[in-house]
Amino acid sequence: MRFVVALLLFAAGPALAQEPPATFSAAKKYLADLHEDIGHMETLYCGCPYSRTTTSGGDVDRDACGLTARSNETRSDRVEWEHVVPASWFGQTRACWILKDAVYPECAGKSGRDCCEKVNEHFDLAHNDPNNLFPSSGEVNGDRSNYPYGEVDGEPRQYGVCNFEMGPGPEGKIAEPPEGKIRGTLARAMLYMSEVYGADVKLPLDIVWRWHMENPPEAWEIERAKRIAEETGLQNNWILGR
Repeated sequence: MRFVVALLLFAAGPALAQEPPATFSAAKKYLADLHEDIGHMETLYCGCPYSRTTTSGGDVDRDACGLTARSNETRSDRVEWEHVVPASWFGQTRACWILKDAVYPECAGKSGRDCCEKVNEHFDLAHNDPNNLFPSSGEVNGDRSNYPYGEVDGEPRQYGVCNFEMGPGPEGKIAEPPEGKIRGTLARAMLYMSEVYGADVKLPLDIVWRWHMENPPEAWEIERAKRIAEETGLQNNWILGR
């Protein structure tokens, strides 16, 4: 698979000469560098500024954005990299996720996710794709987990000023992102993952499309997508066009 990707990148021209990140750690470091380079060091859901303090992480300035920790102050202060389309959504139907070491002896003792990262290069490419990863407050990232997006009944506020909500939806627990530009960013990541990897985004596509159309990309999102396309060959056409 890596060989095929390399051939595709070579055929696309010299601007796409680099390969995608080979590991999740490499993807996080790459994005930490990129966000620093383009001057967009804000968390995904709450728009909190953060300062980089490690290879791929940093400290969230919760006072600057009014973010309140729901229960875990330490994790709320920490930058983590959020999969907009969670790994389980494009991994849980694979043999490496379900059967693990029953099929792959080298996966003994590993979780489904870890097994797929080890033995399935298509999963690995999707898992490490920078187009699907954004900085988030760690606690918000953990609370969102792999719950789908939607509209929560009522207005449960657990994170201070940040209008990110977790609560009941028509078919179970859901995460409701703040209204506005963030929904467009999420929509374009979901459309990309659906188109490129066949991922189930667990939200009706008419809603995803509406979020995309009502909230066009801002300058930072366009610059980020351009850099990712140029440096990894992974182009989000929902941002950059075809």
